[in-house]
Amino acid sequence: MQVIPLPQPEREAAFSGDLSRRKSTGPSLCILSSSPSICTGCTSISRPGLKIQDDLQESILLHRDIATSMQELGYPTNRIEKAELVKNLPLFPHSKGSDGYLGDTKILGTPTSITRYRPRTLEDVLEWELISKTLYSHRDLNPRRRIGSSLKEGLSDVVREVMELINSFSKQRGRVIDFKEILYGYWRLDPVYGVDLVLDLLLVYRKYRGHKMTVQVRRHATIQQTFTGIFVREVDDYQFPSVSQKPSSTEPLPVHKKLVHQLFSELSKNLQPILSYTNSTKKTYINFMLPLSGRYSIFKRFLKMYEHVCIREDEATKLYVILYKNEEFPEDFNRSVRLVNSVKEKYQYNDIHIVLSNETFSRGKALQLGVNSLSDDELMLFIDVDIIFDQKCLERIRKNTIKNKMIYFPIVYSLYSPSLLNKSYENVDYSYFNTDTINEENGFWRQFGFGIVSLYKSDYLNLGGFNLMINGWGYEDVTFYDNAVKSELKIIRSVDPGLIHVFHSVKCDESLDFEQKSMCIGTKASTLGSVGQLQRIFFKYKDLFR
Repeated sequence: MQVIPLPQPEREAAFSGDLSRRKSTGPSLCILSSSPSICTGCTSISRPGLKIQDDLQESILLHRDIATSMQELGYPTNRIEKAELVKNLPLFPHSKGSDGYLGDTKILGTPTSITRYRPRTLEDVLEWELISKTLYSHRDLNPRRRIGSSLKEGLSDVVREVMELINSFSKQRGRVIDFKEILYGYWRLDPVYGVDLVLDLLLVYRKYRGHKMTVQVRRHATIQQTFTGIFVREVDDYQFPSVSQKPSSTEPLPVHKKLVHQLFSELSKNLQPILSYTNSTKKTYINFMLPLSGRYSIFKRFLKMYEHVCIREDEATKLYVILYKNEEFPEDFNRSVRLVNSVKEKYQYNDIHIVLSNETFSRGKALQLGVNSLSDDELMLFIDVDIIFDQKCLERIRKNTIKNKMIYFPIVYSLYSPSLLNKSYENVDYSYFNTDTINEENGFWRQFGFGIVSLYKSDYLNLGGFNLMINGWGYEDVTFYDNAVKSELKIIRSVDPGLIHVFHSVKCDESLDFEQKSMCIGTKASTLGSVGQLQRIFFKYKDLFR
């Protein structure tokens, strides 16, 4: 009998975690806790669940034995399902899809091997991820990140099973081996067969019989978690419970709780239309801050998008165009002014404003000029002319930006250079760029881009605004983001599929300082193309790279 103490007011250090299989292999007695939520851990141990796991493992072992035996008899693996023990006595009496079907032996009967999955092309190769305190992965632009809770829980379960296996004969051998830590490891997911793990374990060897000793040892373990069959449960006429329904309980609710429960149930039904998200946020105006120097054709596309998404849909938005002259394209200045005036006259729309500047273009200074036009209580969106946005994006901006509390730094999807894709984005309508274009071949999530941000002017001023001493390309957004992170404000940092950055060529001025120039070159390289595209080009012209 195991006694697992649960916390009492005077026993703060008592056990309050999940009851693992190792801790609950025998009958258990739980000391009642003053916290009902902790007591649920005792009742959540499912003996049938553990029995099912054991039966599934036994099923896999039987499938492997069958596959091995039939191969020894010279029977092809791909025909095992039709095999007969004797004439008219099939090995598997039930066909695929029937109730008594026992599983696909071609898959479940594959013996454990690190090479049981054999890729046929370069794209089919399964990459490994490195585990060493943190997770090193090729799947994201940020190659080093914390180990996720699901992977951490999976590793914990695997290590527990391994240690149970190692210590299964510990009493007969007079020793016990304890787990200390995973020094490093590799893992990958095989979508057909399961999870492969290679772990370097640091263990503690304790011998308590004969010559007693305690030493640390390292062991290399190759582990495979094999997938079992896919099970589908069909339920006829299932009534999904509503949010207002309470869970079933054997104890009746007190009268006061019943009244509160009934009150909130009725409120949720009757007030839902009144408290809808659209009505509660539509009054909040979003002030677009758009710095612009030259680039008339791109601005024409942006203004057409603003016309369709905001003006025609009667969105609560205002647009501030901070306009600079461009020495390379001086005619773009007047053309942009005429374009804005034509849109205002067309719709009798006065919420597009032009802020003129005769200085040398600087994004930080341009945004500051736009900010000066607003009051402290107004919501701002710093945006670029290359950005494509939609109405759902505006909803997320309003929801994720709260005065004195939250700032929204969306992660923008950035398109690669179209030249490697045999495409061209010139004279393409804004509607071409939508969520259907979001994939790993067309672009990437710009995790280290902080130029697009929504916040209230008062929060902008409290953070000190942009560093106006920075001239030239970039870096002002990075310093501003650092200040926001160090503040008491909550940062909402998430991908936003409604924000797409259309590719444009980047020129890195030689007069930039070292950090700005490095960032500029890095951005230029990251937008060239996907790893797969560059890899295919390299293999196609590898003789030129020698």
